[in-house]
Amino acid sequence: MGIKTPAYFMIWCSFLIHYGISGLQISKQEELQWNKEFELLKKPSVKTIKTKYGAIYNCVDFYKQPAFDHPLLKNHSSHPQIRPSFNPEWLEARSNFTTGGSMMLEDGGCPFGTVPIRRLNKHEFFQIKQFTKDYASRSRSNPNFIEDQPGTHRSIVQTNSDIREVDYHGVRCEFNVYAPNVTQSQYTMGEMIIQSFEDQIQVGWIVNPGLNKDNLPHLFQYINAGQSHCFNTLCPGFVSTNPRYPIDIAYVGGASVRGGQQRTMQTSVYQDPKTGNWWLEVQDGVFSYVIVGYWPKEIFTGLGDSASYIAVGGEAYSPPDQPLAPMGNGYFPIQDASKTAYCTDFAVLDGNHKKINPSQTETLTYDSSYGVSDVQNYAHLGRTVFFGGPTRD
Repeated sequence: MGIKTPAYFMIWCSFLIHYGISGLQISKQEELQWNKEFELLKKPSVKTIKTKYGAIYNCVDFYKQPAFDHPLLKNHSSHPQIRPSFNPEWLEARSNFTTGGSMMLEDGGCPFGTVPIRRLNKHEFFQIKQFTKDYASRSRSNPNFIEDQPGTHRSIVQTNSDIREVDYHGVRCEFNVYAPNVTQSQYTMGEMIIQSFEDQIQVGWIVNPGLNKDNLPHLFQYINAGQSHCFNTLCPGFVSTNPRYPIDIAYVGGASVRGGQQRTMQTSVYQDPKTGNWWLEVQDGVFSYVIVGYWPKEIFTGLGDSASYIAVGGEAYSPPDQPLAPMGNGYFPIQDASKTAYCTDFAVLDGNHKKINPSQTETLTYDSSYGVSDVQNYAHLGRTVFFGGPTRD
């Protein structure tokens, strides 16, 4: 007589069976959840913009963007004209929507009152969800633990101050933007990390074919807040406010050339002392800073009041059974801004929202194939963090 299998056990197993979805291996439970999330992303648009590199953006009503699907933002008071009440000392000038550089959408961008949201088909969405799931599984609440994550490499300068004594309310630096060759399963980025307990914001430039479907450098944000962890606008959280600058826009003005012209992107993340929101502003080396959007205070617990940890530098990933991915421009760092990837004019906002050069810091890298160098005052560029690898001259 055969052994009978309880019905509840068969149902439970059905959620563990892996299904091949366009080459992906995901559970039935994940498929159902991702389908639900994909349907939520289908927002009506008033205009569609196709970029020269093939990406398509829908101009979505400001109030209907994915950010406001977050349960903690149902009663938000945001509006298309929202602006920070505070300007950090490093923001000498801010442009309006009529100016822009090599990161601005073509065709005049989206109409006022709408924001650009990248259009994805279901296959693309599922691929990015899989990438984000893998990325989150390799990431931990503290970047110090990167040595335990096979294939992931960071070379950073990080604060090491006592989190009970020091608060941070912002960080800025200027990256030179490169476009090193990476495979479909690799990525490389120059990043700023703002963190408190489990909450984390990452911002910078990234070359990631799995995320962006090309080998161009893109602006990016990654958020970990409560149950939300995702890139760009693929989960509720980041509020886009600029009709011409998507959070995942490609840098199409030409990447930096080692030993030649350097293309730069200034990046600033800071907390508004009045609202507690964290704002993102960028400048791509041509015009003044522009506001891209913000992370609402309501979605955070740790970052609701301040950050306790800041880091800047580079990150690269390659599956452990493949060659190392390039970090920065692919070359081990030397103290030469024309030949090395960098984050320059590095500064933070202290507990009083004053710009300071953080003194309690340390360099961190766990693989000798990559490197990082912290120079307190490099030429006219201020405090500069050089990073990269694995190729050596």
